Order: sequence, then structure tokens, then C-alpha cells
Amino acid sequence: MLTSKFSCCLVAHLAILLGLLLLGTCKGQNWSSFQTKHIDFPKSSASNPNAYCDLMMKRRNLNPTRCKPRNTFVHASQSEIQNVCSSKGTHYKDNLYDSEEDFPLTDCKNVGGTSPDNCKYIGTPGTKRIRVACENNKPVHFELVLATL
Repeated sequence: MLTSKFSCCLVAHLAILLGLLLLGTCKGQNWSSFQTKHIDFPKSSASNPNAYCDLMMKRRNLNPTRCKPRNTFVHASQSEIQNVCSSKGTHYKDNLYDSEEDFPLTDCKNVGGTSPDNCKYIGTPGTKRIRVACENNKPVHFELVLATL
């Protein structure tokens, strides 16, 4: 009986610890990783938007263990994107800010391939507003692409 209670208690504690670790990994993004994942300025050259996405996802090592379902690259300077967290952004909620201006970007959606070496993407270029999560006046997470005003 005592062993059974101890086992249940141990399993419960391990589950809580695992949950906290997983939550920490999601929140553990920073400005440096944001730049790697989402800023490509000036825009790298490729023959078409699909080839661009395949190239950039591989070049930036964004598919280390699986094909990332979606990623957006913004083709603007670091300072322009940083300004979304201050003078050029509108507070949405929590630490999320919407850009007041449109940014040139390429949205990459996974359409198959065997991960991680052969991921295939459809690239959609456009000019849209963005929503980012900010810490210390710097973007740390790309939330989504917004419609133009």
C-alpha cells in the first residue's frame, strides 16, 4: 500500500515537472532566435517563392527533427522590426504587439517531404502587417500575419 502511494506521488510529480519543462521551452525564445527564424534582410535570392522557402528553412536549420509546419520570413531591417515593440506597434494584449505598417514577407507552408532533410514548402510572398510577442522592446516570437488596414 505504501509503495503504491509513493509510486502515484512520484508519477504526479514527474508529470508536473515535465509540464513545466515543456512550458519553459515554448517561452524560452529570445531576440537572437527570432532573428534566425524570421528575419531575412536583404531578402536572399531564389528562383521562385517555393525554392526560397526550401532554401531558407534548410539554411537556417529550422527543421532539425521534423518539418516545421509554417514559418514566416520578414524582409525588413532588424530596427524596423524591433520598432513594432515600441513606437511603430499597437499593443494587442499581454506581450503581443501589432505592426502599424505593412512589411514585405514570405510565408512558408509545409506541403510534405521526409523530415528533416527533404521538407517541401509552398512560399507565398506578400506585404502585410505582423503580430509579435515582445520582451524588453524586442520581438521574441512571431505570432501571425495580419490583414492590411
